[in-house]
Amino acid sequence: MDDPQTASVFILLPVATAYLTVCGLWLLYDWKAKLRRDEPPLALSDHPYWDLLLTVAAAAGIFLLGGAYRAGWLLPTGSTSWGRLAWIADNLIIYSPIAAVLLVRRQGPETVFLTPVRLPEKIALGLALGVVAVATYCLLRGEGDRIPQYLADAVAFDTLADFVPVFLEGVAVAFAFVRLRWLVGTAAAVAIPSLLFAAGHVPGQIEAGRDAWHMTVFFAFNSALPAAIFGTVQRARDVIWIGLVHYLMDIAIHAI
Repeated sequence: MDDPQTASVFILLPVATAYLTVCGLWLLYDWKAKLRRDEPPLALSDHPYWDLLLTVAAAAGIFLLGGAYRAGWLLPTGSTSWGRLAWIADNLIIYSPIAAVLLVRRQGPETVFLTPVRLPEKIALGLALGVVAVATYCLLRGEGDRIPQYLADAVAFDTLADFVPVFLEGVAVAFAFVRLRWLVGTAAAVAIPSLLFAAGHVPGQIEAGRDAWHMTVFFAFNSALPAAIFGTVQRARDVIWIGLVHYLMDIAIHAI
């Protein structure tokens, strides 16, 4: 796939369309099935600044443990069955600071948008929307013949091990989002990471020699897309369905 730092907005359009389509379908499903209604209420923090500070500490811990993995200090991984299981265990270790914060602050899984409420329905919905996302992406790129292969890859043991880091990445984003929302409110919590995501692509655009018009359009595109996804996920208060979509889409775009 083209480098997302420098790719044209028109190349990234299939990705955006796929994600926006499934977000719209989730909203439509929730309107009929009232999935969100059964989620436990998300209480406000009694110490939002402290929680945000702990979020930064958890992020630093994840970064350091990731460095430990790259240095070979965690479990040895590889292409064997034991190696793939070690890869899963290493990712659980890397993201363990989130669990530590939840334990210290006595905060429940609803504060990372991860609850067992209507779990089979969430899984089925996530898988169905993931297939829709992959099909949308492939068809818009004229690669409809690749859909069966991507879906087959998704259930291969070697690839399934990669579901864990993809899913935990979503949990980490939800963890940070909720704590930012406690401090600044929903609108700002959606806007801030969306704008930072867009800003992170600007250096690559400059290096690629894009003109001001192209960079402006690309910035708007890269702001609006994550804002729409964040907005839908925070409304859902659930990372399970979007985690499954993310996993299947990462296979389609060859991110894993």
